Amino acid sequence: MTDQEPKKYVFDPTWDQETERLRANEALWDPGTIERLERVGVTSGWHALEVGAGSGSIARWLGERVGPTGRVLAADLEIGRLEALRAPHVEVAKIDIRTEELPAASFDVVHSRMVVQHLQDRPAAVASMVRALKPGGWLFLEDTDSMTLFRSATSEDFLQDVRAAGYELMRRSGHEPRGGHFDLQAALSTGLEEVSAEGRAVVVQGGTFQARHYQLWLEFMKPRLVAEGMVSASRVDEALAQMGDPAHHWLTQVLISTYGRKPR
Repeated sequence: MTDQEPKKYVFDPTWDQETERLRANEALWDPGTIERLERVGVTSGWHALEVGAGSGSIARWLGERVGPTGRVLAADLEIGRLEALRAPHVEVAKIDIRTEELPAASFDVVHSRMVVQHLQDRPAAVASMVRALKPGGWLFLEDTDSMTLFRSATSEDFLQDVRAAGYELMRRSGHEPRGGHFDLQAALSTGLEEVSAEGRAVVVQGGTFQARHYQLWLEFMKPRLVAEGMVSASRVDEALAQMGDPAHHWLTQVLISTYGRKPR
């Protein structure tokens, strides 16, 4: 587990709420993802695929890393935030991995973060990404186990009521809160070699940009949580204030990184 220097929250009025959520998520997880991409060996000339590119931070890093002799494909359902990435060696494409085939045997690395655990047919999505790998190419998946979220020295039950309610709603929508574990099982079933997995978590300080990610998560779900009687409006507001308080620190979910290499 790692404890990163918190980034102070600065509101940008040009961002919509979803852009702000994606940027906050990047602030939380990008350092560890980049460290692991370096460990995989991404270098000049590689062809890379980012599935679920979001706001584009990892695709941007990949473009810089592989350079003009390489290639990056940034794929997502919503590509408006990715347009600025376009370059002679960086392509942006609207691709629905649930229904569309990825380019076969085309990439040295395929990376996806917090995508697979939201899909109904996770094994099929992983198999599709494996087919997109060149022989010898690396699959790198990142999905979470939510059980550690909001663990804190503040109290044993710090924010646990809103965590449980929020993840119950997400589960009903198809989210798998143990998704990182299923990534490993799916990777093992595809015939990849050198398959392994590891977990990491971050200690978040209230009031930072990282903490804002969780506030946005709760703000988004507040109407349904309240309407279904799962949490009161006053409790949600109290929890949002707790997340904004720099006196509080808490643990994130465990983000499980799964690696595997396609046989040559």
